[in-house]
Formats: sequence, structure tokens, C-alpha cells
Amino acid sequence: MTIPVGDLAELAGDLAGEFALGPLLDRILINAVTLLDCSSGSVCTIDENARLYRKEVDLHVGCRSGEVFPLDEGVTGAVARAGSAVVFGSYSAVPGGHIRADDDRYSRAVLGVPIRFRSALIGAFILFGDDDRQFTDDDAQLLELFSIHAAVAIVTSMRADGARGPRRRPWSGSTDDGDLTARERQVRALVERGWPNKHIATELAISPKTVEKHVAGVLRKMGAANRTELASLARERVWG
Repeated sequence: MTIPVGDLAELAGDLAGEFALGPLLDRILINAVTLLDCSSGSVCTIDENARLYRKEVDLHVGCRSGEVFPLDEGVTGAVARAGSAVVFGSYSAVPGGHIRADDDRYSRAVLGVPIRFRSALIGAFILFGDDDRQFTDDDAQLLELFSIHAAVAIVTSMRADGARGPRRRPWSGSTDDGDLTARERQVRALVERGWPNKHIATELAISPKTVEKHVAGVLRKMGAANRTELASLARERVWG
């Protein structure tokens, strides 16, 4: 399967002058899904330092778009570990996947490729196959072309945001999260996803009191007044 050069040129022209990340990635995703003859997919941005990723846009996936997840989960986590394209014959084989077993996509093939700017991993581009569709190396190479457009969109949006005001590291608070312990990073990720202490305690197999102590430490080190502000920082941080 070959994508006509004219289609990619038309896509580039369509993106010209647009700086908001959501609309940029939406257009790129729709074009990739259409031209690779799929029906669903998503694009995520990655913060390797924080070991987190954010689901920026999705098409017919319904997989908690806008939320932040630990980088060891889902197809994005698999892409980050591999540092290259990954293919699963069935989504059910994806470690830490977010799609439920009763979803049609759970048994379908899935393809993920990295989005890079220079040598940095800044995101992942993911497509789901339809019915019995299996992805090939050629499909991965084609999707990598769209990942280049996605990288340009992310960096373009970052620079436009930077021109409007001070830039911050992606998903980092007013202090460097390198001060957080490994457990605090786990707690932080779950707090940013809106989980209450009781659920966090069950997930991490620790007591609610211990969760409270970790939450207090995270808030103090990240310079957030409360859980709501911490979650808000996760949604609003921009690339810088």
C-alpha cells in the first residue's frame, strides 16, 4: 500500500497556520486512519523523564482521552520500551492495556509507532485493525510518515505556547519530579487520573494512611496546593 505524495502534501497544507495541539493531531489521526484503511486510533504525548504519557486524541476508541497514564501501560508503553514500531496480533496481548475484554477492539490487531523530535521520544501513534486485519512492516513504515507530521504538530504547538508565555517542562510541576520517590511517582500518576485514596491503596497494596502520606509528599514536592491543582497541572502542562 502506498500513500500518494499529493495526499501528504495536502495534509501538510491543511495543517498550515494551525497551532492548537488537539485540532492538529485530530486531522493527522483522521488522515492516517483513512489512508491506512482502518477505523480507529489514537495519538499520545510522552514525558520520558516523568515516566508518564497523555492520551491527546483518539478516534472511535473511547479510551479515556485527555488522561495521563504511567509509561509502562498500554501500547504506548510497549512503544516506549521497544523504541520502535510494535505490532500485536490482538490487543489482548498488550501489557497493561486499557480496553475492556467486551470491547470489539480487544481481539483486533494494533500497531504503534514512536513519535520523535530529533532523538527524543515525544509521543506514540496507534492504529487498530478492523476485523481480521493484520498489520505489516509496510503499514508501520507508512504510519511512521504520519508520526513525522505528528512530531511537527507537537513541536509547533509547543513553540506557539512558548511564544505566548513562559514555557515549562511537560507534565512537571513547579519543582522537578526527580525529587519524588518511585512510590510517590506511582501515587502521583493515580492522583492525576482522579483516583481516590482507597482505590490507590488497593491498586498499590498499601494502606490508605500510607497513601495519604505519599499524597502529602507529592503535593509538597510538586508545589500543588491540593489534588485538584495537581491534576490540573497534568492537563495544562505544555512542551518546553
